[in-house]
Amino acid sequence: MPHAAPCVCFVTMVRDDDLFLRLWITHYERMVPRDQLIILVDGLDQPVADFAAGCQVIRMPRPEVGKDWGVQRWVMLSDLNALLLNRFEIVVMNDVDEILVVDPDRGISLMDAIGRARQVGVISPFAVELVHRTDVCPDPIDFGRPIIGQRPHVRLNASYNKPCITSVAVRWSLGAHYSDFPTLTLDPDIYLFHLRYFDLETLRARQAKRFAFTQAATEAGVAGVSGNGWNKSSNEVEDFLRALQEKGAPLDSDFGFAWQRKRMTSDWAWDAEFNIWRHARFANRRTYKVPERFHDQF
Repeated sequence: MPHAAPCVCFVTMVRDDDLFLRLWITHYERMVPRDQLIILVDGLDQPVADFAAGCQVIRMPRPEVGKDWGVQRWVMLSDLNALLLNRFEIVVMNDVDEILVVDPDRGISLMDAIGRARQVGVISPFAVELVHRTDVCPDPIDFGRPIIGQRPHVRLNASYNKPCITSVAVRWSLGAHYSDFPTLTLDPDIYLFHLRYFDLETLRARQAKRFAFTQAATEAGVAGVSGNGWNKSSNEVEDFLRALQEKGAPLDSDFGFAWQRKRMTSDWAWDAEFNIWRHARFANRRTYKVPERFHDQF
């Protein structure tokens, strides 16, 4: 007898991110009703986009920028996750530029795959970063068409294999890259597509805002305000995309990434300094082609 679909909510926090928020809503409203999409708006000065109508939107004041601002944000989100688990069986919490997709060849829906969290507690999807290979895909992005088909290249970055699908309360690290949950369940079917680098023009504009935010810290410099990804200028992130091209043409792949998965699970260890469990970290500048079966997923 098939299992009943789990009661799931999807949660994200946004500021000045309408482009990604629209993608996020459009994707997840295919899985659950809009009232199971919870959007935290970071700052009372922020308008609520009309296209978010029907979602549960919570506007929150933004604290003063300073050291450990990002850490405290994820303490709050950990607390919210625990609160929501009193009413939802499973909470999926991600940054707004992170989209979960099931491999279409697996014959399972995303909701069924997410439902496995009821048995294991916490699920980590396998992460790929969608990147804009301007040498291969020079055309501007058309947001009226699926994104992956226009930007069908990824790099691997194990930092984004986040423990983001939960049926039990956890304490997340900065950015929710790791948590205090003692078991690593790296799901064989679910992929996390990180969209930060998916389009050069979008990246430039967004990074300029983030870099300006960290520079507004009350202390000199930006150390400790938020994660390293926020502390780079637009020129630095554009140079990163160029460096990917210098590593050569995108590689063919079965998209299973078996040795990377094995390394993560075999190097699972407790980090006593930060009170979290970590898997192995790896990232390089090789890029891979995304199989066509994924191209219309969002």
